[in-house]
Amino acid sequence: MSDLRVHRIPFSTNVERVALAAGHKGLEVEWVDHRADDRSAVRALSGQDLVPVAELDGEVVVDSMVIVQRLEALAPDPPLYPADPAARAVMDVFVSWFNSVWKVPPNQLADELDGPDPDSSRVVELGGLISARMQIFEDLLAGGDFLLGDSFAAADLCAFPFLKYALLHDPEDTETFHRVLMEHQPLGDSHPRLRAWIERVDALPRA
Repeated sequence: MSDLRVHRIPFSTNVERVALAAGHKGLEVEWVDHRADDRSAVRALSGQDLVPVAELDGEVVVDSMVIVQRLEALAPDPPLYPADPAARAVMDVFVSWFNSVWKVPPNQLADELDGPDPDSSRVVELGGLISARMQIFEDLLAGGDFLLGDSFAAADLCAFPFLKYALLHDPEDTETFHRVLMEHQPLGDSHPRLRAWIERVDALPRA
């Protein structure tokens, strides 16, 4: 089996994607921990500050979902991506939408709140958009136990580390971005499938 070392910081949503993928496939990971306020070693290794950063057989790989795809190639079973080309295209579209569209408002809201003079109307606007999109995931789960069907897949590990804040939160996690996810993703009684999905995925193994 290939050597797999992954660099991480505490409470990283993107790192949890890789932990879920490796856990699903039964892969062993050598975790290398870094402080969130000192990423100099991560930068020296990868040329950038974001985690996770994977070292796989001497190659440095950045971007959580790119790492997940490399794990899929390394250990195809059990799969995280469907073999059918059309179904794979749907999976890729979901991942792209989540990363490039869904993640924008919570990141913008966190930046607004961390700024010197947060715009209250902007805070309300972005918070409302985050809350409204909860229904998308509730509706997707009408088709099965997981976001795109009956099996745990790349779509689930892509979204779970962010959506879980609607239900789960470590009190030691004080990052503004995660507080945004906690405060603006209300479950209530209108998202029973989403609540059950969060609990279902949270029970899965992680590396």
